[in-house]
Formats: sequence, C-alpha cells, structure tokens
Amino acid sequence: MEISKYHVFMEVVRHRSFSGAAQALGYTQSGVSHTLKRMEQELGLSLFYRDRNGAYLTATGEEILPYVSQIVQCQDNLRQTVENMHDLNQGSLHIGTYSSISRKWLPEIIREFQKDYPSIEIHFKEGGAEDILRWMQRREVDMGFFSENAEDWYDWIPLTEDPLLAVLPPEYVTEGQQEIPLEEFNDRTFIISERGTDIDIHRLLEQKQIHPDIRYSAKDDYTIVAMVSCGLGISILPGMVLEHNDTNVRTLPLSPRAVRRLGLAVPSLSMASPAARKFIEYAQTFIQQLS
Repeated sequence: MEISKYHVFMEVVRHRSFSGAAQALGYTQSGVSHTLKRMEQELGLSLFYRDRNGAYLTATGEEILPYVSQIVQCQDNLRQTVENMHDLNQGSLHIGTYSSISRKWLPEIIREFQKDYPSIEIHFKEGGAEDILRWMQRREVDMGFFSENAEDWYDWIPLTEDPLLAVLPPEYVTEGQQEIPLEEFNDRTFIISERGTDIDIHRLLEQKQIHPDIRYSAKDDYTIVAMVSCGLGISILPGMVLEHNDTNVRTLPLSPRAVRRLGLAVPSLSMASPAARKFIEYAQTFIQQLS
C-alpha cells in the first residue's frame, strides 16, 4: 500500500472532512474519496462514516489510527532528518496549547524560531488538558503545552511553575489578609473551570479536601473572571491567566501556596522530528530567559 494513502487518511482524521483534507493536500474531493475507498478495499475494513457534519472514524478506523499515525510520523521524521542534514528549512509543526500559553509564550517563541527557520510552517490549536492529550494520542498535534498530570504515555519536558491565585470580587472583605487560606473556600459560592478544560483547580480542591458551593462552571477562564467581577462568586485561577487583566477583580495568593507545573509533552522524544526537537530547545531557552 502506498504511503500517500496513509497521509490522506490522517488528513481526513485531522480535518474531519474529505473536502478539508483535499484542500490541505491539493487533491480533488473525489480523489480523496477514491483513495480511501481503495484503502478500505485493500484492508477489508470500513474506516470512515460520513454525515452532514463531516467524516468520522469507525471503530475499526480508531483501532488502526495509532499504527497509521506512526507510519506517517516515521516518514515525516525521515524526510525532516534528511533535510536537516542539508539544512532545516522545510516541514511543519502542529502544537496543542492552553489559550493562556498561546497568548503569553507562543508568539515570542515562534518569532525567534522563525527568524532561523522561516520555512517551517507552524499551526496551533487551543484547548483544555483533555483536548490536548486527545490530539496528541491521535497525532493531530506533534506536541502539547499543558499542566503536568499523572499520565505517563508521553515524554514530559518541565518548563516552569505558575501560581494559582484566589480571584475575588472588589467588595470581598479580606480584613487586611495578604493571602487567602484554602479553608476559606469551603461552602463559598464558587465558579469553577470545566473539568475537561482544567485539571489543576479540581486536583487542588480534591487533594486539600476543600468543598466550595459550586454554582457555575465555564470553559473559558476569562468568562470566569467576568463572572467574579459581577459578584456571582469567587474562584481560583492560574496567575498567567490573570496577568494584564483589566477586569475589576482582586487577586491574592493562596495559603498554602499552590501552583500548576507547566511543560511540554511529545508522544515520544526519540521519535520527534528535528523541527519538533529544535522548537523544544527554543521554548526552553525562552522560559529560562523569563526566569
């Protein structure tokens, strides 16, 4: 089976669309459809089903996805390695990231990286922790910036710690406190980020056995800040989210101090492309300079 069929397969998975895959590859939509039909015939398996919303993997398609992804990854790595022997001047990177990281870190990292490697295409997708992990498993992204967690199927490169802060409405009475004890959140009306988006706040509350009165949840951190500003409750959010915030809220450190540990993950560092490994170096240098 030709390697090009595997690339078509992965592009349909990435775009969830035959037309999107065709546009990305420079094919016609009928060409994509014909390629996948031949692949299904050769394998004797049904790989995709289609509805008005797009194209999706069947159960058998999901099972072979990791193997097809590895074949494509190996070919891309071979191509980039050969190119790197001459000069690292082609290729692409797909990055999964929190929105706070894409706002604060990625523009400067990308700027410095592309000064030296202007022909490397860089694409990034924003989401929560579960989104980024799923994208990495499905090889929709080459790497992910997110918080450290207990999963160990990927290689982890720690970068820095980001403090978790209490987020309070302007009228909240602190009686001169410079820190907010975690116990103070017990039974307080609380606005929390959705579990699939955030792992750090949920983990902190569970580990410290804090039980606030959770009335609201939101996927977007900046929505939570706006809700706190309106007096709908209090919250805990990462410091990076709250930097340069012009909403009318108060922030204070927690007692005891709590942080989220941010880093970079790749499915396999040894299998990462030369472009990915080089980008990791630039990210590490950038964070060291921030520190």
